[in-house]
Amino acid sequence: MIGGMDVDSDMGLPGGDTFEDVTEMLVQAAKDMSPEEVLLTSDLTLMDSMSAFEIGEPRMDSGMLLEGEEDRPAFDALTPLLPEELCWILDRSFACEMGWHAGNTLSQTVYTLLYVHSLQDINPDLLPPHYYYANDPLRPIQLITLVLRPAVFALLKSCDFVWRELSGKRVYDVEDWHSEKCEVSLLEGVPVDMVLRKLDDAYTWLHNTDIPQEWIDTIGDRLALRKTLLQLFRASHLGDLDDLRPLTTIARKILRKVRSHPSETPGADSPALAAFDPRVTRRLPTVMPTCELELPTQSLVWDEIDRLLYGWDNVDHLRVNHSLSSWKLNGSLNLYLPDKTLAFSYIRSFTQRIFYDNRIVLEEYPEYWLLEQFFWETLGVSYETIGEVLVNNWVGPGELILREINSHLIETIAGYIRSFWFNPPRRRRHLMKSIVRWQLLEEAFVNLTSRLNPANPHAASLLKTLPATAASWKLTTAREIVLSGFQQELYASYERPLAYWCLAKVIEQHLENLETLKESVPAESDAFYELEYHSQLLAILQTMSMALFVVCLLCSSLNNKTRFYLNFCRRYKWLCTGAEDDPDALLFPFPSLSDFHTDLENGRQVRLWACT
Repeated sequence: MIGGMDVDSDMGLPGGDTFEDVTEMLVQAAKDMSPEEVLLTSDLTLMDSMSAFEIGEPRMDSGMLLEGEEDRPAFDALTPLLPEELCWILDRSFACEMGWHAGNTLSQTVYTLLYVHSLQDINPDLLPPHYYYANDPLRPIQLITLVLRPAVFALLKSCDFVWRELSGKRVYDVEDWHSEKCEVSLLEGVPVDMVLRKLDDAYTWLHNTDIPQEWIDTIGDRLALRKTLLQLFRASHLGDLDDLRPLTTIARKILRKVRSHPSETPGADSPALAAFDPRVTRRLPTVMPTCELELPTQSLVWDEIDRLLYGWDNVDHLRVNHSLSSWKLNGSLNLYLPDKTLAFSYIRSFTQRIFYDNRIVLEEYPEYWLLEQFFWETLGVSYETIGEVLVNNWVGPGELILREINSHLIETIAGYIRSFWFNPPRRRRHLMKSIVRWQLLEEAFVNLTSRLNPANPHAASLLKTLPATAASWKLTTAREIVLSGFQQELYASYERPLAYWCLAKVIEQHLENLETLKESVPAESDAFYELEYHSQLLAILQTMSMALFVVCLLCSSLNNKTRFYLNFCRRYKWLCTGAEDDPDALLFPFPSLSDFHTDLENGRQVRLWACT
């Protein structure tokens, strides 16, 4: 019986039919309420409640206590702790922090440390005197008020610096990280110098106590690591980049000491276990429902911190390496090497900011430096020389104005380099859009050179390579788009032959482009040697692509031409102009699908010959 309505048990209701009528219970509970009276909580409005019932809001279940969860020990922030218990809590606080860096929410990670919500309760200035009079020499209350509290302060302040960096819109909320603070303070208004002084005071107190020397050193190392990480976040935020290398060196030395003295998990009756509540989300106002998160083991946590330190080292290396090629190489290695894990969102955002921010490159050069490096590294000729050739040979109407082309080129170059520190799917989408920019730049250079009358062969050769320069970067972008599909496992088995074929054809055009560039690049310049290297590399890659194209024919059925056409339009729409009058028009000359079927037939002949 549900609400007085007979239900046929043979209908097989989802969830069973053993429901009980609770109408009377609700009537009794609401009998003291006046007509039209509504009870609301501070974080749940009437609109929220109506919407929740209408759409089945998952957050309605986030505060539910399941069977067995009622037995969780109560948490008291002032419960005295043994030194080894404090050491374990400090270690797991690092696990919480790295869990947030890994892309989880604050409510699943940092906020599960309940001392985060009890900082006022453990303030030594507000503590009643009897806590000190009843002090246990094995469990001094100062371990909580003077040691643990500053460590939590430093944890939150570090998260504050990270939150500020990540909110700069160089990485994407929900996609790369989670910004929701759940109305919990990250000590935004607390000066970092005050937090550092508190850590120094904690270190001083530790070395003037009667607890065993072993724990003084062990806890002191944790505090020193926490302090050094906070200093690194501060240096990154304030732009004190000369401090990065010394601080990461110090942090690694401390990390080795911390690893050599691991903490042990407390016993089942230890109050330290109550310091973490994985289900704290049920008590926090959240925008999205979250599940309970199992944090990594302590050994993995130290590995993650070491990876964070490597990220700072890499930024320090890049900021003094003033070369677009070096940034491209470093970004490619970090993005494509199979044993490389994608860098933390914080490091990826920080790296992008160092390269280009507010029209400043590498925190030192104006944005026109990008133009100078672009032409110098591609053609071995300075931008000043190119400008002189353009001005001296201009025969077009009006005055030669390069401002629009320069602005477009700067934006495209900066976006391309920064994209190496996007997450892979985001980078693939960015490259698909940027290839249109490169095509527009190539067309702009073609239009520009058509209005020039070169006075000598050298000028003619140089002007000929301007469109080819943009085309070279365009073809590099096209190659990376195709390869990123393999990296992200986007291609089904029947799509791989077409992908390898497209890759080979893009490389074929790129090889022709490099030969055009070589005609005007000085023979002994670094740019010429770079072109020679890329020619050899691309020749090998093209051979491999065609070989893999033939190999994939062994396990693919490619007889349906209609399906292939639709698949090409879907997977390679970035090659099309999108023109309404001709939706199949391509951005740049590219072999058609009829050429693919010709190569497909040739590939089958090769396969038949190989099998024979």
